Amino acid sequence: MAKSPTEWIEYDDATYTPVLDDVSQALANARTALAKKDNAKAAEAMTTAARALEAQADRAGRVDRQRAAADMKLARETHTRMVALTKKLDATAAQIKAGKVVSTGALDKTLDKAARADMERRWLVTDVTGWYPVADEPQRHFGAAVEAFAKKDYKAAATEVRKAAAYVRLESARAVGQAKTGLDAAGAELEKTAKALDKGALKAEKDMDTAFANANHALALAHRAKAAESWAHKAYDQAGYELKAAAQGLESAATWTGAEAKSAATTGVTEARSVGDKLASGGVWAKDEVAKGFESLGGALNKLGQSIGSKSKASPFDVGA
Repeated sequence: MAKSPTEWIEYDDATYTPVLDDVSQALANARTALAKKDNAKAAEAMTTAARALEAQADRAGRVDRQRAAADMKLARETHTRMVALTKKLDATAAQIKAGKVVSTGALDKTLDKAARADMERRWLVTDVTGWYPVADEPQRHFGAAVEAFAKKDYKAAATEVRKAAAYVRLESARAVGQAKTGLDAAGAELEKTAKALDKGALKAEKDMDTAFANANHALALAHRAKAAESWAHKAYDQAGYELKAAAQGLESAATWTGAEAKSAATTGVTEARSVGDKLASGGVWAKDEVAKGFESLGGALNKLGQSIGSKSKASPFDVGA
């Protein structure tokens, strides 16, 4: 699997985006060139970003028949927004070449939060090789934030929290309904935590633990919902990877909640991970076993949700005939 990303786009409003694909790499290259006053190279990189996004927009337009009704609507909307954003990237490239955008700050104003949100929608059409290798990245950054906090390096801790939030936003771009609502709320809580760290106003590590548990819980619910959708469409390997990611999210959320919660989640984690491994690898499985894995995971998520005050619950799962 892929290594953790080492390059990040840091926008002027303290928003971070990991460099994970050709779109984000081209944007990072454009910013680097612009910072060096190399407008020609920056414009070329921005055009490359536009073409890469255009290709991904085409993919978004082709996934309709493979998706549930809610996702079909999201895919169509994503395609429309990505096409519009492609035009904006091309226009920005022309502005850079003409010397009208001369700094990364000016570029950030052009590619504002709305544009960046539309760009993150490309995550909807990424396949398992894109999202699964980084599914546990939020947890890694949460751990780094705690280490920085212990050293009283609150700025570094805030940066780590914001990097984790970047992955939550990407997962939100793949989600619909209650799962998306939960991820958006978790992302907002992480940003609130980062701002408190910036000001040195967050005094107890347990305040971070709560935010981290909520984020991991929301991620686990979203992955389980995706697993159920993939199962319904007979995309069994995809369902397996989503289940494995959900199990990891539950385990991480329980870890931040405490030893008792981690112990209570063990069965749900183990059963979901076992079924997920079989589905992802093309192993032998039985429907009853799959149903048990989904239900055990759902029950554990709901129990943990109650203990952390989450109103979100695992959706019902129908194994089918």
